[in-house]
Amino acid sequence: MGDLRVGTCSWSDRSLLASGWYPKNAKDPNSRLRFYSNSFDTVEVDSTFYAIPGEDVFYQWASRTAPGFLFNVKAFGLFTFHSLYLSSLPEKLAPSGLSRGSRLRIWEIPKSVRVALWNMFISRVLILNSMKRLGYLLFQFPPWVVYSERNLNWFKRIGKLAAPARVAIEVRHSSWLEEGNRERFMDLLRDQNMAFTAVDEPRLEWTVPPEWHITATWGTVMRFHGRNTAAWNKREAKVAERFNYLYDISELGPFSERAKALAKEVGKVFLMFNNCFRDNAVRNALQMRALLGIDPDLPRGQETLDLWDLTPGKPSGKGSENGTTTPAPE
Repeated sequence: MGDLRVGTCSWSDRSLLASGWYPKNAKDPNSRLRFYSNSFDTVEVDSTFYAIPGEDVFYQWASRTAPGFLFNVKAFGLFTFHSLYLSSLPEKLAPSGLSRGSRLRIWEIPKSVRVALWNMFISRVLILNSMKRLGYLLFQFPPWVVYSERNLNWFKRIGKLAAPARVAIEVRHSSWLEEGNRERFMDLLRDQNMAFTAVDEPRLEWTVPPEWHITATWGTVMRFHGRNTAAWNKREAKVAERFNYLYDISELGPFSERAKALAKEVGKVFLMFNNCFRDNAVRNALQMRALLGIDPDLPRGQETLDLWDLTPGKPSGKGSENGTTTPAPE
C-alpha cells in the first residue's frame, strides 16, 4: 500500500476544543498537538489563512510531533483573493491611515507590501519543507473566483513563486470543471505539477462536482466538507453551521477504495476532513483510517471510542453556539 495520509483541517478550532475530544490535561497548543499526533500523521494548518505566524511557530510545530508527521499549510487569505482584516497584517507592513478593523483585498494594498507579505509567508512555509515536514501548500479560492484566463495566469504564477513547495489548488465554483474549461485547467496544473484538490461537498448549482483528477506526480488531495445542503443553501449560514455534518460509513467507503487504488499510482494520498464542527472531523478521520486498514494507536482515554457509532449522514445536532469563523491559535 502507498503513502495514505488521513487528518483534519485544523487541530485547535474552538468548536473542537469545546467538544471534549481532548483530555483535560491537554490545555495548551503543545499538549494538544502532541495528543492529536498520537492518532494522526498529518494535519492541515488553518490559522495561516488568517495571519502569518512567526518563524519560531513553524519550528515549534515540528518539535511537538514525531519525524514523518506532515503539516499541510493553508495559504494566507489575501493570496487567494479573500478579504482579511488589516489587523491580520504584520504591523510594520500595514497601510497607514486605516483602522485595524478595516477589511482589505490584495489589490487594495501597495505592490511592495504584497511582495513583502509573500516573501515573509513563503520563507516560513519553506522552513517545514526544508525539514521534510511539509505535505502540501493549499490555495483555496472562494466561489466567486470563476474560470478565466486571468485566474489561470495567477495559478501558474503561484506554481512558480511557491517552488519547491508542493502546491494544491482548490476551486469552489463549478465553472472550472465545465467542458472545455476543465481541460485547460487540468493541463495547467499538470504543467506546474500542482495537485487538483478534489472535494466532497453539497451538490448545488455552483459547487464543484465530485471529480477526482490526478495532476501532480507527488500526490493528490481529497478534502471532505460534509453534505449539509440546507446550511450551504442558507445565505447567512455561519461557517460552523455549514460544516456541521457527520459522514456515515456508507458515504466514506467508496472514497477509501478509490484512495487505496490511487496510492499505487501517486506519491501520497491525503484525505483531509474539513467538517470541523465539534469532533465530527476527528471521528470521521479515525473512521477513515480504519476503513483503509490503518490501525491507529488510540491515545490514552480514547480506548473505548467506537469508530462505527456515528449518526448516519446528517448534521450532528449538538448546537452551534461554540462555532466560530476564526480558529483559536494553533
